Amino acid sequence: MKSWQTCFAALLVGQTLAMIGFGISGPILPLFLEEDLGITDPVRLKTWVGFIHSSSAITLAIFAPIWGNLADYFSRRAMLLRAMFGGGIIFALTAFVTSPAQFLVLKIIQGCLIGTVAAATVLTIAIAPAAQVAFALGLLQTMIALGNSLGPFIGGVLGDFIGYRAAFFSTGVLLALAGLTVLLFVESDKKPDAPDVPKKKFSIIPDFSPIKASPIIFFMMLINFGKNTGISIAMPMLPLFVRELLMITAEGPVMVASSTGIVMGAGAASSAIAAVLVGKFSTRLGYWKTLIFCLIAAAIALLAQGFVTNISQLIVLRIFSSFFIGGATPVLNAILAVSSNKETQGTVFGVNTSVAASGSALGPILGSFAAIMSFRAVFLMSALVFSISAAGTILLHKKTSTKEA
Repeated sequence: MKSWQTCFAALLVGQTLAMIGFGISGPILPLFLEEDLGITDPVRLKTWVGFIHSSSAITLAIFAPIWGNLADYFSRRAMLLRAMFGGGIIFALTAFVTSPAQFLVLKIIQGCLIGTVAAATVLTIAIAPAAQVAFALGLLQTMIALGNSLGPFIGGVLGDFIGYRAAFFSTGVLLALAGLTVLLFVESDKKPDAPDVPKKKFSIIPDFSPIKASPIIFFMMLINFGKNTGISIAMPMLPLFVRELLMITAEGPVMVASSTGIVMGAGAASSAIAAVLVGKFSTRLGYWKTLIFCLIAAAIALLAQGFVTNISQLIVLRIFSSFFIGGATPVLNAILAVSSNKETQGTVFGVNTSVAASGSALGPILGSFAAIMSFRAVFLMSALVFSISAAGTILLHKKTSTKEA
């Protein structure tokens, strides 16, 4: 029998590989649609980018609660393997598409199968001792952010030097390696049912009673919805905005994919640092105050991005905004973890993934419409959504504090 440290280490390696793979497509998707699939009309390109980004998030929102419920009944490990191997197959097939419609269909199927972050989160909670859960979740979030930082940079380099299709195929390979790592070195978390504990009744439809019973869980999910909406408004349009800045200031060859990878990677690296620093700081200041501060600071940094005039300014501001967004994420997860029972955490985090994915689906659509007016408008819209999320968190905090008093 493997120790929990061995299983957790393998889980970290697998999830990091998966996040690197997912991050590869970020800097190249709009460029692939334009240069390989021939969508040259600017308005049509922005519309396709928005809907393709949203498509997988929509189906993820539908299927995440189902997978989370099955994780509670069967095994968290099985759900993680499903997400990694299923996602790997779909991404590998993406390298062979010949039309935007084919790309869209694969992204829709991709959303039905993926969800590695939620699966890895509940698996971490299942295999780590109670005293080590907070530490393990913080380390998991750090490795997720590390993968997010490396993925866009690798994707940008691959896109510029060996082609966009090779970059997509490499994502499939990385997800397959991630799945093999978990399959070989992480033991199943499914334990025999205790004789005096009634066996959970099997159902595909998730049990939403834990969420209904806790207003804090419900409202935290709404805040998470706003956070993910704000993040995803600008993200799909970032490569096109980077190209616009480079065309204004560049004196030599314009490496759009690589430059976008640096912008995205720098922001994701900042999130990795925030996951550790803000996590420790939040235990002193308190989860609520930390969350409010991070949301407000992120809104300010996003607002400033709408006024940049060069890549250097954009990178610096992306580092700041990503730091505070990254700091908000583990705080939200911590509040959800302490507000839910361990037996139903698969369902809770599955529904939370669904809610977050709904925000990730809405954001690109809003961003595509804003970008028709101006790329800078997408940052202003992102800042507005984060401001609303911060205001909602402040009101919720006041309400819960009044009840406790």
